[in-house]
Amino acid sequence: FVEDMDSDDLWLKSHLEDIVDRYAHKVIAILDQQIVGVGTSIAELQQTLAAHYPQRVPLIFEVPTREEFECLL
Repeated sequence: FVEDMDSDDLWLKSHLEDIVDRYAHKVIAILDQQIVGVGTSIAELQQTLAAHYPQRVPLIFEVPTREEFECLL
């Protein structure tokens, strides 16, 4: 379980720039090193994920805009 979270976190880090370009101002869920959900809020996404992955806990990430991302660097 912890290994899955670590691998999803590493996957996010290695794809972060592409994710920022594609999903700015969205909330994404990552499971098994792939994006399994996209929404406009964490609550919306969690509801969808609970229906599709009831026994799993995906990594949920609020994607910043390109400007916000560059300010973080």
